[in-house]
Amino acid sequence: MHRRLLLLLPLLLTGCSSPAYFEAVQPANPQNAVLYLYRPEASNPGLMQPLRFDYPEVFIDSQSIGTLKFNQYRHVELAPGTHSVRITGLSPAAKWAPRDIEQQLTLNPAQIKYLKLNVQYNLNEMVIGQPSPSYSIHLTPMRSEDALYEIRHTKP
Repeated sequence: MHRRLLLLLPLLLTGCSSPAYFEAVQPANPQNAVLYLYRPEASNPGLMQPLRFDYPEVFIDSQSIGTLKFNQYRHVELAPGTHSVRITGLSPAAKWAPRDIEQQLTLNPAQIKYLKLNVQYNLNEMVIGQPSPSYSIHLTPMRSEDALYEIRHTKP
């Protein structure tokens, strides 16, 4: 029994230690652009992740591209130009109480752009005995150099 465990131990350890790999998808049509939306883990201290089991639905130009769950990413190919991105809980598919976030963004041909849904506890506004937590939620444009390292720890 112990011998089998010792033989399996190196295999288990190497599986846990290898970093995830992520490479951005290029637009299928070189005249289009790709938009990535992702929601990584919060950087707050402690074991609890804010709104871990809650998720908004994402709309681009009033068309749903699905929900964005905790530790997940989505990508969509879009025509160049200005687009409206809306993060909402006001849809049947969503399980999300915070207010909507809406942003306009402009995409160029062959561009890959990243938006991070950053969900954190707002520790500056939380006090012991407070009936419910306070959150800081932002949809933030990210540099590709930073986004690639964060997305690789999320799931498609």
